[in-house]
Amino acid sequence: MEIFLRVIADTDDTVLKEMRIKGSASMLSLHEHIFSSFGLLPGEMGSFFESTPDWDQGEELPMFAMEEDSQSMENLTVADFFSKSSHALYVYNFLDMNIFYVEKTRIDEEEGFEDFVILSSVGELPTQTVNNADAPAVASKNPEAMSEAELNEIYGLEDLDAGKLPGEEESDDPGYEEPYY
Repeated sequence: MEIFLRVIADTDDTVLKEMRIKGSASMLSLHEHIFSSFGLLPGEMGSFFESTPDWDQGEELPMFAMEEDSQSMENLTVADFFSKSSHALYVYNFLDMNIFYVEKTRIDEEEGFEDFVILSSVGELPTQTVNNADAPAVASKNPEAMSEAELNEIYGLEDLDAGKLPGEEESDDPGYEEPYY
């Protein structure tokens, strides 16, 4: 069985993706496919929420089970989750609150070869930037591909090699001693 989904980003511009995923795939797998297909950085928490056709938020499906017998993205399949409702809300990165509306558009009993396929795509998510206008955009680059100097600049660590903390001034007075804390 394959589940066809329409995933719409909650942005000012129209940003959506039509996708197909095997019904036997875990919701954790769907979570990973959604954030990567929208170009979001990996490593953030996310949750699915059951929803009504009017997008009223229902029960949460967390990434990991908090209690022994509770459901999570790890142990629930896409087919089982969407058997209850054709609508869901997906929240990725609770600090930036990337919200997506997920709608099951149809089910096909016949399976293809691929586990996951993007069928169509409209628009792109806006590039997120750091609050400081002088700092480079963090979300535009993969941290693993960045140089140490770029990472130090983003996180304000360029002065650590000099033995001072970011924001500390060095005194020209030869008798000046750093305060002991």
